[in-house]
Amino acid sequence: MIGILSFILALGIIILVHELGHFLVAKHYGILCHEFSIGMGPQVWSTKRGETTYSIRAIPFGGYVSMAGEEAEKEMVKVDQVVGLGFSETGLIKQIFLNPKQQNATVTGTIRELDLYEALTMTLVLENGETKEYQVDHDANYILEKGVQQIAPYDRCLESKSKWARFATMAAGATMNFILALVLFFIVGLTVGMPTASNTLGGVIENSPAQVAGLLAGDQIISYNNQPVGNWEELTQAISSTNEPTTVTYIRDGQTKTTEITPQISENGGKITPSIGVSVEYEKSLSAGFHYSVFQMKEAFFSIIQTFKMLFVTKEAGINDLSGPVGIYTMTSTIATYGLTSLIVWIGFLSVNIGIMNLLPLPALDGGRIVFVLIEAVVGRPVDRRVEGYIHMVGLLLFFGLFIYVTFNDVIRLISA
Repeated sequence: MIGILSFILALGIIILVHELGHFLVAKHYGILCHEFSIGMGPQVWSTKRGETTYSIRAIPFGGYVSMAGEEAEKEMVKVDQVVGLGFSETGLIKQIFLNPKQQNATVTGTIRELDLYEALTMTLVLENGETKEYQVDHDANYILEKGVQQIAPYDRCLESKSKWARFATMAAGATMNFILALVLFFIVGLTVGMPTASNTLGGVIENSPAQVAGLLAGDQIISYNNQPVGNWEELTQAISSTNEPTTVTYIRDGQTKTTEITPQISENGGKITPSIGVSVEYEKSLSAGFHYSVFQMKEAFFSIIQTFKMLFVTKEAGINDLSGPVGIYTMTSTIATYGLTSLIVWIGFLSVNIGIMNLLPLPALDGGRIVFVLIEAVVGRPVDRRVEGYIHMVGLLLFFGLFIYVTFNDVIRLISA
């Protein structure tokens, strides 16, 4: 149960923050957002606030912000369709009823002409045979069987905005993922601390050679095996330099003391590794939190770059080694057993992962949409929206295929384990 809750929590936070990035920047630039959804599939809960419907859907994988103009707008009404109209006090069309027989429309008729994109006009052939043109309110709504959706005039659509606005809107999701990771790593850095470069012991493992020798947390090691020690790196190098009994000189409560220590020996692949069972001292401060967050971000980016290198350069890994939701669930469940701190670090790592993946220049991803903005900046005109839509659709289908394939492999690995 803890594994399931941890998995939903991890994905929920990451997706929420990602989509919130798109949503906030889109709203900043005046782009109409029809829906803000967490999850995919059937709608579990929804509420409408202003012009946007906020919803939670049944499948906790993914989410989206439905922005006007991100895809070619679906035609809600067209010529020869029978609709009903409701009007504002100024005489402009305020409601367009898609099912006038079941809804309270002031006027009913068949559409002869319409432009809900720029001119905002609609011409109807009324039931009495009269043809009449109406002006449409800029913020008019479609009245659906269930719910309401605002019309999307040109100035509220994504394509009407500057190249920078579109770039910023598309990049905002990944940017928020990186910010989330930094914040989570910073919180862990504040609570756990950052390893210092000090030669002062942060801890001594029970029954270890260091404890047997009488060393305690807080002791400052100044010499090991007759080698001067000024920081943690020099101490670890000195410990690894010999597997024989040796002397340690340290300072405790202002007094210099010496003791003999016999390292513990471990062998891995023929390599002998001496250890004495001590840990580094940790600093807990704002500065330590900041340095820890930067360190973990670098580690996360390096890990992902190494994965790409193994996939596409050295060929050490292949598509069969990729993990999908099942694999992520398994890993999240395992990490959750290590405690809250480990889970927070894992969520931060996943957030960086998802951010980078979304910036890849592939169709259907944010990075793919950014590519089309850059093409427009280079050639001086946008790519045909229908062509771009088809390309993204093909990319989406390919990703669904990959999703099914890696999920199948995850299940096989889980069964075989």
